[in-house]
Amino acid sequence: MKIYFKKNIQSEDQIKKMVENSVSYCKYPLFVAVDEEGGYVTRVSRFPAFRSEKFKSNRVLFETGGYDLVKTSEKEKAELLLSLGLNLNLAPVADVSVDVNDYINIRTFGRDAKETSTFISNIVSYNNEFGISSSLKHFPGYGNNVDTHNGIAIDNRSYDNFVNNDYLPFKSGIEAGVPTILVSHNIVNSMDSEYPASLSKKVISELRDKLNFSGVVITDDLAMGAVAKFVDANNAATLAINAGNDMIITSSFETMYNEVLNNVKSGIIKEEVIDRAVKRILAWKYAYKIIK
Repeated sequence: MKIYFKKNIQSEDQIKKMVENSVSYCKYPLFVAVDEEGGYVTRVSRFPAFRSEKFKSNRVLFETGGYDLVKTSEKEKAELLLSLGLNLNLAPVADVSVDVNDYINIRTFGRDAKETSTFISNIVSYNNEFGISSSLKHFPGYGNNVDTHNGIAIDNRSYDNFVNNDYLPFKSGIEAGVPTILVSHNIVNSMDSEYPASLSKKVISELRDKLNFSGVVITDDLAMGAVAKFVDANNAATLAINAGNDMIITSSFETMYNEVLNNVKSGIIKEEVIDRAVKRILAWKYAYKIIK
């Protein structure tokens, strides 16, 4: 998988050539991703070369025209991304937040768990209908925690709160057929007080065993500040893979690639762990006609 950010994007011709160049180095077709949530996070539509105005958040669209307008926007979004060779949108945000003071609130549906669950189910269904992959984030639920891009976030909420609240949108997205779920870097004390969720076997086991998710589990960027403070040099990717992630996102690709390669050779990462992840990724590619 290759991910692009706004700093990588300049024009239609440029991004198409960039995608083609990335794909040309790969034996098998890639998932090429962006975060095009709408509203606060827009990697592509913020540029006039692609759209006269950036996509509005689905919360605003829903408040304006209900799910009909949300679906129309998701269709246009999918068509734009696919036309540029981008086949994975790292969205929607499945976090539950009703407090405008929460860091994550502006990116959420802004409603309770029940309404957010309906929203997530619809968004996943729309994206599947339009032929683009989606990814729920940020499991197990961000809550009122601080920004993990810059530092550590400690979540002291009860386990029951997750089961009865935060898990619900993820469950509805899984039932709707979401192919991937992205895991946060929050340290959730009720599940694992030692590691951030993205590096925690206990947290990812919740996703597999409690929510019965059989798709692809992806980390948030392992170069973010919340992870850096909890890992030794050159072991973040190893911890993430051994915790049960199928794919890792990193801004330090070469370093982590060599780390994983060396640790597979030494047996620190078992080959069967890699094989299991690869099978899930290939099944995902087949399902979305990336490979035939």
